[in-house]
Amino acid sequence: MLYVIITYLFSPILSLLARARKKITVSRILVIQTAKIGDLVCSTPVMREIKKKYPKASLTMIVNPATKELVEVNPYVDQIITLAAKDYRGLTGKLKLSFLIRKGRYDIGICLNPNVPFAVALFWGSVPVRISIRPNFSGFTFNLASFFFTYLEKHVQGRLITETYLRMLRSVGIENTDISKEAYAAEGSEMIVGNIIGDVAKPLIGIAVSCANKLKELDKETIATLINTLLKELPASVVFIGSRHDMSAADAILRYIDRKEDVINATGTLSLKELPALLKRLSLFIGVDTGTVYMADALSVPIIHLAGPIDTSEQRPVGEKVEIIQTKLPCVPCTYVYKTATKCRLGSRECIRCINIREVVRNAKRLVALPHLS
Repeated sequence: MLYVIITYLFSPILSLLARARKKITVSRILVIQTAKIGDLVCSTPVMREIKKKYPKASLTMIVNPATKELVEVNPYVDQIITLAAKDYRGLTGKLKLSFLIRKGRYDIGICLNPNVPFAVALFWGSVPVRISIRPNFSGFTFNLASFFFTYLEKHVQGRLITETYLRMLRSVGIENTDISKEAYAAEGSEMIVGNIIGDVAKPLIGIAVSCANKLKELDKETIATLINTLLKELPASVVFIGSRHDMSAADAILRYIDRKEDVINATGTLSLKELPALLKRLSLFIGVDTGTVYMADALSVPIIHLAGPIDTSEQRPVGEKVEIIQTKLPCVPCTYVYKTATKCRLGSRECIRCINIREVVRNAKRLVALPHLS
């Protein structure tokens, strides 16, 4: 609150400084997206449409260090700045962030993480055009700080967040409704993936073995039961997908698997920018609401999305060959794009624990039988 009050006191001077920097032509654009992998992938239409409208402008992104690799291979992004939450804590952190933004001399600042620090920093950084989202869930302090933006697009329940992003871009002359996401693989990734998979002739079914938000995560026994049923009823091989942090979880699941020879454990073997090359090889991906789901969706991979507690009206895979499975409970949804829950308030996580294995397998049989979109 203190930073907001200080900014209000100096707002006449800050407004003059920002207006003094306004130019007729747009040459430098900043996009802030410091959320996790799934949100970053759902933001890719923003970068694409910015470059279509302003092909000669330099596009810089401020991102979470965890998602930097995905942005490094995005052809629309010219420069990357990594920023963790600890980097802009306190007055010193906010001053450093505002000086960094001021130094970039950006003509437009687009904030996909609507919060107080970024509202303040863009204003202190004298960015002439500062646009963002007005969340459907926001607190008193952000509502005060929202006046530091030059335009806010209201996000409403029932609308995909990517659609809200594109509606926001209309304020800077970008008119497009194409919500298709994009994911790119680093050069040489196909060879690395080929070495991991080998000469498997069967359809490959990818399964994420864990989730960063434990509220959404399937337990190991359920994953193992699902895999055993899939391998029993489909002529397929299963690929474990995860980071090096998921290797112990993969080992634990593997102990419950009957036909271990039909499982490829790829956890910890690929970097984030190599992962799309593996996803493209899949005939089907099965997973809870993780970033990998949205990467697979960007690559037109058939998906069974175990949605659990999320609000699928505002974020979900949207490909043609997507089956969303979500149990209808009075408490669902309980987690949203701008109001994330990490614990079940009932303590049961029933929405994810009661996944119907037969329903998943039935849909897997249908989707694997379809030709994969390359």
